Amino acid sequence: MLTRAMVISIVCLFALMVGPATVTANDRGLYGGLSGGVNFWPEDSELRSQEAELDFDWAVAGVLGYAFGNGVRLEGEVGYRPNDVDNITGVAGGSGDYDVLNFMANLLYDFKIRGLPLTPYVGVGIGAARVSLDGVTPVSGGAIDESDVGFAFQGILGAAYDVSETLSLTLDYKHLRAPDLSFDNDAGVNIDSDYATNQIMIGLRYRFGAPPPPPPPVTPASPPEPAAQPLAPLAPRAVPPPPAEPAEASPKEFIVFFGFDRSVLTPEALDIVQDAAKQVKAGGYARIVLTGHADRAGPAAYNAGLSQRRADSVKAELIRLGVSVADIETRARGETEPLVPTDDGVPEPQNRRVEILMQ
Repeated sequence: MLTRAMVISIVCLFALMVGPATVTANDRGLYGGLSGGVNFWPEDSELRSQEAELDFDWAVAGVLGYAFGNGVRLEGEVGYRPNDVDNITGVAGGSGDYDVLNFMANLLYDFKIRGLPLTPYVGVGIGAARVSLDGVTPVSGGAIDESDVGFAFQGILGAAYDVSETLSLTLDYKHLRAPDLSFDNDAGVNIDSDYATNQIMIGLRYRFGAPPPPPPPVTPASPPEPAAQPLAPLAPRAVPPPPAEPAEASPKEFIVFFGFDRSVLTPEALDIVQDAAKQVKAGGYARIVLTGHADRAGPAAYNAGLSQRRADSVKAELIRLGVSVADIETRARGETEPLVPTDDGVPEPQNRRVEILMQ
């Protein structure tokens, strides 16, 4: 029977996948993760007409997955957790060990909180669990020293906090269940069994690479100009004075800010870049200069590269919005031109920016 946590996980995942999502994950690509935590509140394991009471213990897991960029992730998981037998009902005492190795395929859904680096997620997983019993006794007049592999499923609730563009800190709750297991004790008696546990895990997730920026839009070729036709002679007339030349547009500047150690455009930054693109399309500007900056929280060489990546992100978005790539110039200033002067090593949000100057 599914527990309450499993039901909540499945309902939330189904609702998010079929309903209108108000927020989505911005990341896409391959990722891997490692986590460890506590294997707490294991449920009593049925052993035919008896039950084994299991102690709390530790747990570890590793995942390799792919994020599709629309909030959906698919991953493979390998996990391990042990449990000591504290007591076996119906007899005095009881002893032994459980060791569980699981192989799961997890389907998860991420959703972004606007303007924050926190990403809650929910998911379900199916797979197999290898449950090994070592010296579990007394059970039906004997001891169990066997392993069985059975179907397993789990529910997942968690959240990820973005430490950088590629690294996230994760915290999740999982409920794992292997309902149909079978063992023989040393007296030759077959024992039907099950296994279920809960765990809280803390881990790190690493994204192996961000998707490349979209290619610039293809501008259709202009139709050929019609051939010149001979003009009929005109009667002499007074020549009006030449019209006054239109005044040149004055330079205009926008500033886009970024998160710590990030070059991905935030929703607020996307709105600013869109406004800049509208100004360019309105006419009067022949060149757009994008100058990337960074704060002084990291090495100068790294900050120079980070400021260039920020300028490139703004450039890619302007191109996507229809601005000609030939009109855009990018520059990287690193930490050399702070908006707010700070000591070396001090993070400052206003220095993590790209200045958009239209001339």
